[in-house]
Amino acid sequence: MTIGEALLNLRKQLGLTQTEMATNVVSTSFYSKVERNIHDIGTNDLLQILNKHQINATYFFENLNDKENISEDIMDKISANCKIKLNTVPIQ
Repeated sequence: MTIGEALLNLRKQLGLTQTEMATNVVSTSFYSKVERNIHDIGTNDLLQILNKHQINATYFFENLNDKENISEDIMDKISANCKIKLNTVPIQ
């Protein structure tokens, strides 16, 4: 599963439109292309979307990681960025 597919599934679970999901973060057009895997979304924009809808970033990436073989190096970078952006402490 790609990040775009995961966002699409999440948006549908939340019952939101693409516009509602992306408002004040990225354009609806760009967001639509992310869901269709035409564009990649930046980490900051993705975290803003997740935070805006009260989605735990760790949960999102753990579920994504369960379904996709993402390298540990990439997951470490995402995790580090999440901690900085969300001002969180790692869960042990």
